[in-house]
Amino acid sequence: MEVVRIVDFENSKVKNFIVAQKFLPIQQTPTWAKFQKSLGIESLRFAVFDVDEIVAFVQIFVKKLPFGLTKMEVPRGPLFAESAAGSYRLAEISNLLLTEIQKVAHSKNAVFARFDFQKDCEIDSPKLQTVREENFPLATIRLDLSLSEEEILAAMQSKGRYNIRLAQKHGVTVSVENDVGEFFTLLQKTTARDGFAGHAQNFYQKFVEILSKNCVLLVARKNSTPLAAILVTFAGDTATYYFGASDHAFRNLMAPYLVQFEAIKIAQKRGCQFYDFLGIAPPGSQKHRLSGVSSFKKKFGGEIVEFPSPKILVFKPIFYALFRLAKFLRP
Repeated sequence: MEVVRIVDFENSKVKNFIVAQKFLPIQQTPTWAKFQKSLGIESLRFAVFDVDEIVAFVQIFVKKLPFGLTKMEVPRGPLFAESAAGSYRLAEISNLLLTEIQKVAHSKNAVFARFDFQKDCEIDSPKLQTVREENFPLATIRLDLSLSEEEILAAMQSKGRYNIRLAQKHGVTVSVENDVGEFFTLLQKTTARDGFAGHAQNFYQKFVEILSKNCVLLVARKNSTPLAAILVTFAGDTATYYFGASDHAFRNLMAPYLVQFEAIKIAQKRGCQFYDFLGIAPPGSQKHRLSGVSSFKKKFGGEIVEFPSPKILVFKPIFYALFRLAKFLRP
């Protein structure tokens, strides 16, 4: 086996490998690399070949730190061939990837590399340390889109079905938009209400424009008043509810339920197999930051999927310790 740096995403073997992944994370696609580039973030890609077969692929993002240092992030990766995951070859493949990442880290002056693994694609190596901080949720809810619309509704909690129908009864409508202005206004209300930080409006506009065919912005309204809006991404077999916002003053109209249901129907029409709600509080967790929104997402039914704990590979222990002490670095 050998590791090959992938410069051209048009390589047919690489494209076919990525698209064939089950529950494909958009963060490991070329579209996401293009979006990150617009934010000034560099990306690197490597594939492990076993003769002519790709058995693993990883996309790495390099982010700048003070003093000319960087950190490397592997969001929802690496990706493994079904024949490699869980096999005796996995240790060899993992070691090849880590060795290559260490080489790149030296050239990029990286302090550490962080891995937020995809389900069933964890690297297990004594070189890695487990971390507790979550960059990505450790659990999500996934809907099976092979079911009919009626079957999806039937599988929901009764309150979920009721709220969708209530929104329809109140005359709430949902439309596809290209401009993020209304979404951003709703988001500002949401962040002020729930006490979290969002991005600048230009971030979301780039998200919509650069992801383009891999993204849809849905806005729910009563007459001309925006009530709720969501950004949904599409990658391979998976649609993901990525960002959402709503006006709490109109919560009685239940617009967030209808806008999600419309996104689910759009994902079905696009041929997606799964609808991913991105994140919920891990089962059994107490006072988790996602506990509130988890109740909303669970009303849509679906299967709870858990992810492995994130891990890091530290290259510069002294800088890593100093950054952590100064609370500057969140691995």
